[in-house]
Formats: sequence, C-alpha cells, structure tokens
Amino acid sequence: MPRLQIELKPSLRLAGLLGAAHILALAAAWLSLEGWPRVLVACGVLLSAMGCLTEIFHRSSRAAVSLELLDDGRASWRDGSSRWHEGRLGDDHFVSSALVVMRIDQTLGGRKWLVLAADSGEPGDLRRLRVWLRWYREAGAGRSEAGTGPE
Repeated sequence: MPRLQIELKPSLRLAGLLGAAHILALAAAWLSLEGWPRVLVACGVLLSAMGCLTEIFHRSSRAAVSLELLDDGRASWRDGSSRWHEGRLGDDHFVSSALVVMRIDQTLGGRKWLVLAADSGEPGDLRRLRVWLRWYREAGAGRSEAGTGPE
C-alpha cells in the first residue's frame, strides 16, 4: 500500500507570519479599546501568540513532528511526546507552493489541523505532499466513485 511519510521541522517563516499577525492584532486592540477591555484582549492575543509559537517550534506535546498518509485516506501523526495518533485525511485542504493547510479527522473524535510552510520539512518531502494532496487523492476518489456504479 503506497504511503507518504514526512518528518516535520519548526518553521521560521510560519513563526514570522503568525508573529506579525499577532502584533497587528495587538496594535488594533490597543488603538481601538480602552481600559479593562484593552488589557483583556491584549492578554488573549499574547496567550494565542504563545500557543501558536510553541506548536510551530515543536515545544508543545500536541505539536505534530511526523506525518504519514496512506492511499486509502488514513492518516497518522506523531506528536511531541512521541505518541502516534490515527485518523483520516479530511476533504478540506489548501495547497500552494508556500503553504499547505490540511485537516485530519481523528479516530476518537475531533480534528487536527496542520499548517505547513515551505520550510516545515525537506523540500522534496513537501513537494510529494503537495502532489499527493492535489492529484493522488483526487485520482483515488475518482476510482472509488467510478467503481460504485449507479444506485
């Protein structure tokens, strides 16, 4: 059974992008709010920034450090605690040369969203992932639909 396995690494590009977005959100809150609302929103934005950066730099036990996709739609990932989690690749994904956003529906319920920048792994691995998400999965879906026949 064909599979794709990728070792993920921390992304400086993604950290910079999300850091800039949080700085802009903090500036907008600071300019438009006063008093306690300003402080509460600023604390929320700072907590969000810390949570995002700990996952991007793989400092969180929830951060995905390895990804494996199978051609039947199954997906698994290894977290920062070296535990493997099982699921299925969701239908929602975005693929470009700079960014890949994908959803994995967990077997035990819930969803895991992975956001990968161009520097989140080896260039050849990420290229294979983009091709997998764009073409291979669509071809697999077309084969399964073609084989079912009319009802």
